[in-house]
Amino acid sequence: MREIIVAKDLHKSYGRVVALRGLNLKVHEGSIMGLIGPNGAGKTTTIKIILGLLRPDKGEVYVFGENPWDNPKIKKEIGVIYEKATFPEYYKVLDYLRRVCRIYGEPEQRAKEVLELVGLGAYNRTIKSLSAGMLQKFAIAHALIHHPRLIIADEPASNLDPEARNKLLDLILRLHKEEGVTFLISSHILPELGRICDSVAIINKGRILASGNLMELFKRYSIRAIRISTDKPNAFANALKRLPYIEDISVDDKGVLLTVKDGTEREVYEDSLRIAKEVSATILGIEMGVTSLEQLYYKVMKMGGDV
Repeated sequence: MREIIVAKDLHKSYGRVVALRGLNLKVHEGSIMGLIGPNGAGKTTTIKIILGLLRPDKGEVYVFGENPWDNPKIKKEIGVIYEKATFPEYYKVLDYLRRVCRIYGEPEQRAKEVLELVGLGAYNRTIKSLSAGMLQKFAIAHALIHHPRLIIADEPASNLDPEARNKLLDLILRLHKEEGVTFLISSHILPELGRICDSVAIINKGRILASGNLMELFKRYSIRAIRISTDKPNAFANALKRLPYIEDISVDDKGVLLTVKDGTEREVYEDSLRIAKEVSATILGIEMGVTSLEQLYYKVMKMGGDV
């Protein structure tokens, strides 16, 4: 597939604070790529450079084959969804998007088209009256007005509850399939992101530690996790941490996810039954051989880069 974003050896500092230190990134057309890393890793700086809002101190970036800095042609190809999008609160939903249509030179009926596309029928409500989930749908509709080939989303689901997050991710998947939009999504909510991404780039301290097709990365880093579904995941995880064969462990709303030393899977099963009694927990299921974005992330971060 064609590379629509290529970043080479990007460096960027804010005074004494180094944000990027030799970052390299490629995003292929037709993909949904997750850009993941801890706070302060350089995700937002990378996005601003790709959008042409910042100039790197060193290095090159190309979007659709061109330098995005102060480039109106490239800006017309990109839609943006910010973490905390702000819009004029007292405009009505449809009226505001009709104004956006005029700015982009799109027919006004495009406003209603994108609202129907994202499933937001609150045409005559003010933007101020929208719930958090509805506001994110509105932000996506806004990003779609001008038929972008690429949408960049910076923490689009961070302010949503789990149900609203899942609906948002389902919407992204549908837009990717039906509209052919490429997505670059910066997020720290790994379980949900792992459900929709086909590729990821893991960033830390201003450089990419690992990137590429998700399944290939699972294979490269030997990610085969064990998921234990339980009604007391935190207590269960704390007890599991004492076992000598546990390599990595994390907790999500489904239970406990862990990787173990080779050949110790049977011990996990036996010890889990014992631990369940100790912490008065119910085991709802034990699933072996799970591939998990969380485990990939933790292993790459622990190793510090590509193998």
